[in-house]
Amino acid sequence: MDANEIITRYENGEITFLEAQLNGVNLFGADLIGINLNRANLRDATLIFTYLNRAILNKANLTSTNLSGANLNQASLINANLHDADLHGASLEGTDLRGANLTLASLLDANLMNADLRGANLSGANLTGACLRGANLREEKRMYTAMLRGTNLHKADLRGANLTGADLAKVDLSGANLSESTLRSADLSGANLSEAILFNASLTEINLVGANLKGANLINSRLDRANLSESEMSNINLQGALLADAKLNKAKMVQANLISARLSRADLSRVNLYGANLSDADLVEAYLARTNLMNANLAQANLIRAEISTANLMGANLYETVMPDGTVNY
Repeated sequence: MDANEIITRYENGEITFLEAQLNGVNLFGADLIGINLNRANLRDATLIFTYLNRAILNKANLTSTNLSGANLNQASLINANLHDADLHGASLEGTDLRGANLTLASLLDANLMNADLRGANLSGANLTGACLRGANLREEKRMYTAMLRGTNLHKADLRGANLTGADLAKVDLSGANLSESTLRSADLSGANLSEAILFNASLTEINLVGANLKGANLINSRLDRANLSESEMSNINLQGALLADAKLNKAKMVQANLISARLSRADLSRVNLYGANLSDADLVEAYLARTNLMNANLAQANLIRAEISTANLMGANLYETVMPDGTVNY
């Protein structure tokens, strides 16, 4: 079937083309809104600026297909193969991409607002500048587990996205906006989150071992029971953040902002907090073995029952600090 035939038949009211063989077809700018191309072969096809709103492309083969600038809003691409596809600037708002293969796909500046990406494989995909606001990438009963390992999400908009349980190990999220997002139990070990915005994000039980969070904004975020061991967090902003029972051993937190942070029972052993601001922080029962608090600000912090016997407090500000034995330092 060639381009002229499918366009003519579509214009005559035919919308169902199951398992159509359209390998390499050129449908540049075609109006195919609502078309049914279930299990169709569109490998290497040209669909630049094509209108595929509400199209049904479940299990379709779109390998290496050029969909740059295409409109796929509210389309269904369940289990579709989009390996190495070009979706630069494409609009996929509200699109169902459950189980889709998007490995090595280019989604540069693509619009994926409110898209359903549960179980999608985005390994090696380029999502630089993409908008994933409100997208659903959460893991559900092990049936849908989004795979984003090694994905490029530099400066991506992920505000309000649900990434519960997602595999984001070694992903580039530098400069990304993850405000109000949910990343509970997600794996971001070795990920690059430098200068990322995670304001009011839910990061409970997240794995951030060895991650780069330098200069990131995590004001009022929830990191209870999170693992941040050996992570780079210099100049991070954790003001008002919840870090109860978090593991931060060997993390680098030079000049970190931890004003009013809640760190009860947190493991801060061997953490470098040189010059950090921990004023009014809750450090009840925190473990600070060999922690570097040199020149840190601990004014009005609560250290009741905290382990600080081997911590370096040289030059630290301890004005009105509640010490481990309950006495107030003046």
